[in-house]
This record gives sequence, C-alpha cells and structure tokens, in this order.
Amino acid sequence: MKKRTHVEMRLSLFVLVVVVALVAAACSSSGGNTTTTAGDTATTTTAGDTATTTTAGDTATTTTAASIPEMKADFGVDVENKVITIGLLPDLTGVFATLATDMVDGQIVYWDTLNADGGIDGWTVKYLIEDTNYNVEQYLQKYEKIRGEVVALSLSLGSPTTVAALPEMKADNMLTIPLSWYSGWAIPSFDGGVTLEQNSNYCIEAMNILDFINEMGGKTIAIATFPGDYGGDASAGVLKAAEFYGMEVVYDGTGNVIPGQDQTAVIQGIVGSGADWTFLTTNPSIGAEILVGAVQAGYTGLFTGSVPTYDFRLLDSPAGPVYDKVFYQSSYSVGWGVDTPGNDEMMTALAAAYPDRRPSDGFIIGWNEAVTMRKVLETALANGDLTRAGVVAAGNSIETVDFGGTAPNQSYAGTPNEYVQRKTAIWNPDLATYTAAGGANQTMSQDGATTGSLLEKDFFVGAAAAAFDFTEPCWTAG
Repeated sequence: MKKRTHVEMRLSLFVLVVVVALVAAACSSSGGNTTTTAGDTATTTTAGDTATTTTAGDTATTTTAASIPEMKADFGVDVENKVITIGLLPDLTGVFATLATDMVDGQIVYWDTLNADGGIDGWTVKYLIEDTNYNVEQYLQKYEKIRGEVVALSLSLGSPTTVAALPEMKADNMLTIPLSWYSGWAIPSFDGGVTLEQNSNYCIEAMNILDFINEMGGKTIAIATFPGDYGGDASAGVLKAAEFYGMEVVYDGTGNVIPGQDQTAVIQGIVGSGADWTFLTTNPSIGAEILVGAVQAGYTGLFTGSVPTYDFRLLDSPAGPVYDKVFYQSSYSVGWGVDTPGNDEMMTALAAAYPDRRPSDGFIIGWNEAVTMRKVLETALANGDLTRAGVVAAGNSIETVDFGGTAPNQSYAGTPNEYVQRKTAIWNPDLATYTAAGGANQTMSQDGATTGSLLEKDFFVGAAAAAFDFTEPCWTAG
C-alpha cells in the first residue's frame, strides 16, 4: 500500500513522453465458415415419434423412441447442421484498440476451445467480427452488415456506439453483451431488455472508488472525463458518492476530455484545484497524458478512475514510474496470474493458443463475456427456442452466471436494484513486480507471468453503493 495520501515529490523531467502502443492486431473473423439463416419467420424442426413392436411367444413389447424437442430458430441459426452464429463489434483500430484486441482474442479462444470439445451439446458456435473504430457511424454500418446473419452479439464495444444502435437492437430482438459498463444496460425501461450488462457499471464503480478514497482520508476530488455515456455515467457516480461521504468536488471536468484535442486546460484545472484525488474516465493514452502533465506541473494528489482508463502496458512507458507512485486501479475482475478455477482454465487455454503473446487482463474480460453468452445459449437450447426473442428471454431468466472466481457471479433475474452487480476491487500497479516478472518480455506460457498490479482491496461494496436505490440509469443524454 502507498503510505501517503499525497505524493511527496516533484518529477523534474525535461520531457516525459507517454508511449502507449496501440496494438490493433487484425483479429481473424473466421471461426470457421459462417452459416447464414435469413428471413423474418421462425422455423421449427421436429422429429416425430417412432414405434417398434416385438413379439416373443405370448408377450408383446412396444418401445416408443423419445421425441427430439422442437427447436425454433430464425436468424443466425442453422438447425440442420447445429450451427449458431454470433457477432462481435469491437474497436480494433481506434482509441481502445489495445484493450479491445485482447478482449476479442479472449472470446475467440473461448469459442474455439468450446467447439473443439464438442460445442454446446453438439452445437457449434461461430462468430463474425467487424471492427467499428469506436466510431458511431462505422458502428451502425457494421451492425447493418451483420444484423441478418447473427442471433446475438456477444461483444459490442463502447457506450456511445451501442446506445446509437439500441433502437435497431430493440426492433431486431438482438441480445447484446456490451463491452461497456454504462448503468443503462441494467435498466429494462432503457434497453428494452436486449442488453446483458457484465460486472458492475461506471456509476456504482465510481461510488466504490470514492468509498476507498474516503478510507484513505481523501476529502477533495477533481473529475476529468470523456463526454457522453461513458464519462457522464462515471461522473454521476462520483457526484452521488461525494455527497454521501461529505467530499468536495473542487474541479468538475465532466466531458472536458475530448480525444484528439489539446488537454492543457484540463491539466491546468486539475493542478489549480489542488484536489487530494483526481478521478479520470478516459482511455489509457489520454489518461496518461493528463496524469503525467499534471504531475509535471506540480500536482501532488493521487489518481484513480474507471476501468478502461488504465492499461498495464503503461508500465512499459516512461509514465510507468509515475503510475507506480500515484495511481490506483479499479477492476471488475482479477488479474492475470491470480489463481482461481476460472482464471486457471482461461490462462491454460490462452497460453496454448498464443504461447508467445504477453499476458493481459483484457483476455479475462473477453473470456467472461463468452462465458455469459454460453450460459444464454445453453438456456435457450434447453427451452427449445433459438429465435432471437427466445435468446432474449433466456438471457433475462438467468439467475447465476458463475465465472469461477475471476469475477463476482452475475444475475439477470429480478429487478435492477436486486440483480445489479455492486462489487468491484482496487489494485495497485507495482512496477517492481512487473519488471521482476519480465515486463514487456513476458509470455503467457511462462510461470509467474503478471500484469503487475497488487491487490489493494478485494471485491467489496462500499456504503454509498450499498445504499444506492438503483432504478434508472445514473446518466442519460439531455
């Protein structure tokens, strides 16, 4: 644990250039051949009963074979060949490309491993992947491209992008797992019941972070976020929790961090505020620009922020020593190298698929989204209904998704206030731990591989999050 609530230092650096490699690896979208089922009308496949009569002496025995249950299907399902096609709409070339690439690869390995083991009761799950560049217009184009070919989306990256497509998703009954932690995904009146949130959300996460800051003695907060659902939702949680804990927000830069623009005004706002803590909701590279710029300008507070703000690869850059000293990482799941049944299964599969790739916590997030989608498809199959409507109904009936200890279990049954996940964890990026394991030269196949963060506070629910009556999104546009 860092022993102080302010950093007793000034970094006199001539120029500290943050290098965050945006590895936009071209993920293969071919999990095998894609099977397309088009049409607006559900099809039903039925195997009728057969009877066989055998007579031996005076005794007659009649055996009736059990009926194969009817299987309803419409889009993205080939009943005859037992193939289910799902879609992934990630950002592989935009501001979240580095993180998203690992998350997509986590899903690819999950589905390939499952299919190699016989699939889901003999059903093969295939996937279509389209890059959206974290751009609303491109996202809508890519959604339109695959909407007739898939039964559901197991990954949809971005709050603004997914919100933009939500009217079409509702009209299509397209069950979607957002790679986004906007609080609206857990509210049926907002999403029409077609999205399944994963883990907690930006709003409640922020409340838990402020609970941690309160424990650390922090009294004043600066906020700097991207605009839109991502930044607005996190900022709403900060403001609610600040009121709950009696903290003062001394700089509110909600929506002031615009990608591609100069961040000097934001940096000056943070430094001028003298806040004990700064809460960031950005991507990793822009967050690093702000963090390093503020420290260079004399800011002595600590930093934290929403999950997508941090990437362990920052420890490879000149910013690494600064993050080691001033940043605390929020998390929805455990890190690479942590020993749990689910994590061990994931790490074994990823190491077999990519032995020379470096470890990443992003693989865990993608893997767990696939775990959730598998549970949905298993439920729909058991119900005999693989239509889109049937898949949506299956998802909303699930009482427990067990992640094997990689993250708190998830539920989608009941009311939002009952099933919303409120647990998050706090980690401490530790450059010495990361470097000792090999730093950027680590591979997934090596013993002791790590992304370099030490557990500061295990999964918990802070007082503000526990008391929060969750009945609507924390933030909505307009």
